[in-house]
Amino acid sequence: MKKKLIALSGFVLSLAPVVALAASVSSGVSCNTGAAVTDISSLLCKLSQLLNSVIPVLIALGVVYFVWGVVTYVISSDEEAKKTGRNRIIYGLIGLAVIIAMWGLVGILTNTFGLQNSNSGVINLPTVSY
Repeated sequence: MKKKLIALSGFVLSLAPVVALAASVSSGVSCNTGAAVTDISSLLCKLSQLLNSVIPVLIALGVVYFVWGVVTYVISSDEEAKKTGRNRIIYGLIGLAVIIAMWGLVGILTNTFGLQNSNSGVINLPTVSY
């Protein structure tokens, strides 16, 4: 079980920069919801839209999995079924903690570096001035 958790945390942490970039990429490029992907800014727009729709679904799935574990634990009389329910509760809480922690980390990075993620669809790309 420890190996699985270590592998999962390594996978999640390797995706953290991608999630942070997609959630907080901010130079005046406007996102068109129906536009085709032609350059990097439109790709980032699509990725941001995808992640903004996936995060609430993942949180809902985590809550459902947690509740399923609680119901399994409470209803079952068999010790093996109780153990399965307890494991579902633990994994559901770990999943929710990871999702919410990543969401909070993106918020902290956004506020720290002054990247404002507006709902207007404007993405500001980082630039280098000479």
